[in-house]
Amino acid sequence: MDSLPGHLLDKVLFKTDLRALAMLCCTNTSLQSHIQNPSFVSEYYSQIKSSLLHTSTRGSVNIGYYNPHDDSRSLKIKRISRECRLLGYCSGLLLLYFIDDRLCVTNPVRKKFRFLTLSNHMRYDARMVLGLAVDQTDRTTKSFKVVCIFKMAKTDETRYGFDINAGDSWTLSKTTLACHKSNLDYSMKNPIYVDGSLHWLRNDGSIIAFNPETEQARLIQIELPHGLSSRTVFASIDNSLTLVSANEEVICVYSLKNILSDPKWVLMKQIHNGVIKKIGVEWYIEAYNSKCIVLRGDQKNTVQFSCARLVYMYDLIDNKWVAMGSVPTWSYASLDFILFTPSPSSVVGLDEILACGDRNISSLRLIMGLVDGSSSEKVENKLGRMSVEE
Repeated sequence: MDSLPGHLLDKVLFKTDLRALAMLCCTNTSLQSHIQNPSFVSEYYSQIKSSLLHTSTRGSVNIGYYNPHDDSRSLKIKRISRECRLLGYCSGLLLLYFIDDRLCVTNPVRKKFRFLTLSNHMRYDARMVLGLAVDQTDRTTKSFKVVCIFKMAKTDETRYGFDINAGDSWTLSKTTLACHKSNLDYSMKNPIYVDGSLHWLRNDGSIIAFNPETEQARLIQIELPHGLSSRTVFASIDNSLTLVSANEEVICVYSLKNILSDPKWVLMKQIHNGVIKKIGVEWYIEAYNSKCIVLRGDQKNTVQFSCARLVYMYDLIDNKWVAMGSVPTWSYASLDFILFTPSPSSVVGLDEILACGDRNISSLRLIMGLVDGSSSEKVENKLGRMSVEE
């Protein structure tokens, strides 16, 4: 393949799945250089459709998933051995919380992971206070940090502190941030990592920005767009902070412009909300990225006193709504959804060999298989052989 012209090599590699692409990076240095060239990465990832993961906000042994490469093209459920929560996603990494007080950062494509202890400052909803940051250290490697934001002693103002974990232990940052009184907006769930900083949205519309590398923090004073509905998600699109808000007629996409000098929310796109009449009374936007929107609706059956929880995905590339199926009753009232685009990049601080005989490890293997499209049996066998060899 080294002798092929660049444009022909690209055609071949664009048809290669991520697992095979990651293997090529490990076996051939010239191919590794080509595959991890920013122009190739940008074009390759523009063609990848996102997987969808979901589970109960309270944690569950059931993980819902959709993989765009499966023939069924519908939501499926996998039962794991340990209760788990989905806390966040950033640049091909997942942040998970297993209900025995352990966090986990994992790259499902490369089958790498790192378990972390909990921060001593975790006093609120873990999904809101914890942020995952992933930076490119060179063309082939990334590094990650997990940041916990917490309120300090109560005074006339609100003061925040930050706890940082780069894979080994938690370090309390010397940086604190004093703000006018307002709480983190828990309806927006997880913070967003953009341009080197994690961003937490507060109830009054202001945004806390913290750079895990420089440990600089600041408050972005801004109001929410006028007429924003209660059905809104906080996201990152094209390396910009984004709000996606919907009513019964349209879905509005706002982007934050001039974040350093004169921050303003600017309406960038409106999408016809074409499925609300099919869903019923209660509906929610659950996730959004540059490729799709995930919307959940609760269709109530007044005769049987039950509720069918239906999931729809809007494909921004094909401009159409697709019915994904229903969410089972174990999900309770609140769900965490993550749109996941996998990455073959290696990450500093992640381990590759998984030990045997741990229920968290077994659950992690299954989740890895859901994300990259491989069967759980294949993942178990592969990682089992790796552990034996080690």
